Amino acid sequence: MLLLPTGLLSEPEPYTEHCRRFLPRFVQPHRPGPFGTAGGVFHPRARRGAIVSSLGRWCLSLVTSSLLIVPAIAGCVSRAASLPTIPVGGTPGPSPTIATVEATATVVQIPTETAVPARRGQQLLGESWQGRRIVGHWFGDGQQKVVLVGNIHGGTEQNTHRLAWEMIAHFEEHLEEVPSSVTLWIIPTANPDGLANGTRRNGHGVDLNRNANNDSDSCKENDWVSDTYTTEGIIEGGGGPFPFSEVETRLLRDFLADARVAIFYHSMAGMIFVTSCADHPPSAELARRLSDATGYPFSKEGWASYPVTGAMVDYLAYRGVAAVEVELITKVDTEFDRNLAGLRAVMGSVDEIVSSW
Repeated sequence: MLLLPTGLLSEPEPYTEHCRRFLPRFVQPHRPGPFGTAGGVFHPRARRGAIVSSLGRWCLSLVTSSLLIVPAIAGCVSRAASLPTIPVGGTPGPSPTIATVEATATVVQIPTETAVPARRGQQLLGESWQGRRIVGHWFGDGQQKVVLVGNIHGGTEQNTHRLAWEMIAHFEEHLEEVPSSVTLWIIPTANPDGLANGTRRNGHGVDLNRNANNDSDSCKENDWVSDTYTTEGIIEGGGGPFPFSEVETRLLRDFLADARVAIFYHSMAGMIFVTSCADHPPSAELARRLSDATGYPFSKEGWASYPVTGAMVDYLAYRGVAAVEVELITKVDTEFDRNLAGLRAVMGSVDEIVSSW
C-alpha cells in the first residue's frame, strides 16, 4: 500500500473542481456557460472533444506523477538521515565500512547411473536332440574358465544333476568365493533328454560320453567306435553313427574349447579318473588336488573294468584342457560338502594346474 503525506488528496475533489485552476487555457471563465460550477464556455478556437480528452490525460498524469515522486523523496530523506555527519569545525569521522560479500557457487554433482558389469547370470547354450534346453550358469568375470558339467548320463545319474544345482544355489549366495581371476560355469545337465526319459543315453539313443573324436591323440585304446561297452555289455550304436554326431556333444566341444579346467560329475564309482590312455600332466594335477580336498582316490590309468572309447575328458585333455571325471560314491547322495571343498581348491590353483607340464 502506498502512503501519502497528510492532506495530499485526502478528500478527492470533483473532476472539475480539482482541475479548475487549469481551465483558463481552454475556457473563458468570465462568460457564463455550462462547464462546471465556475461557469465559462469553451474557447472559440478549441474543439470540445480535444479539450475534454486533453484535460483528462493532463490531470491523470499530474496525479500519477505525484504518487511516484512523493515516495521517492521520502526514501531519499530516510537514507540521507542515516549517513554519518561531520561536526562543524571537527574532523571527519572514520569512513563507514562497507562489507564485501563474495558469492560462492556450490556445484551440485548429479549422480549418473554407471553400468556395473554383471558377475553372474545364465546363458542358453543350445538344445538337445528332442529340443530341451541346455543352460549354463556363470559366476565371476575372470579370464580363467572353470566348467562343471553334470548329468551327462541322464536319468541313471540324477544325483549329479542335483549336485550341480546345489552348487549353483551356493554361489548365488556366496559369489565372493569365486576368485577374481575365474569365471565359474555350471551346466546342471548335459543330457536333458536322458534325464527326462530316465535313460543313460540321449533322445537319439547315443551315449554322450562315447561320442567324442579321440582318434588324433596317438592312443588307439580310446578311439571312437560305434558299438560301445558298458556294465550291461556291448551297446550297438551306443557311440553314435560317427564322432560328434550328436547336438549335445558338439555343443560341449565348442563351449569347452577355451576352458582351462573341466570337471564332469558321474556316479557311482567313488573315484576320480583322468584320461584313460595318454598321459596328460594338467589333468593329473587337477585330479590330485581334487583328491586331496575331497578324499576321493584317483587313478591315472582310467577306467579299468571295460574299454572306454570316445570319452569327453580324453578329447579335451589332448586339446590342452585339464579335464577329469569325478565319480560320486552312490547314486543317491550329492556329497555336496566334499565336492564344494574340491571346487574351492581348484579355483584357487588354476594357474598351477594348467602350468604343470
